[in-house]
Amino acid sequence: MKRQRATIVVELDGRILLVENRGGLVLLPGGGVHAGESRLQAAARELAEETRLVAQSLLFLFEHESATNRHSVFWAAATGTALAGDDATALHRFVAEDEALGGRMSAASRQIIARFLELPRDATGIPRPPAGAEG
Repeated sequence: MKRQRATIVVELDGRILLVENRGGLVLLPGGGVHAGESRLQAAARELAEETRLVAQSLLFLFEHESATNRHSVFWAAATGTALAGDDATALHRFVAEDEALGGRMSAASRQIIARFLELPRDATGIPRPPAGAEG
């Protein structure tokens, strides 16, 4: 059985926020869902732990299955100053053209970002989940 992971996409100044772990791997913020915790609660907790940002709203986007995890992917509108915390040693801001950073990113994060960038946006810029997406 694959590990259930809450994965969060946060955009700051038009760039996607990424965390770097102790091994140098670059990932979207997120982590495992604890017993008794909803995926939404895990997303808010992991975002705060790894980036010190506070989710003002979370929107479920889609499920993504990787080799080792089942990701529940959320988009977050967040406040605060982004600072690396918990198991994140550094933060990065990613744009699709950044091949150097993309090369250090996990395959799952690359795939999730590619799917995210294809989502349509509403008039305010908030992504619209695919039809049938449920959190």
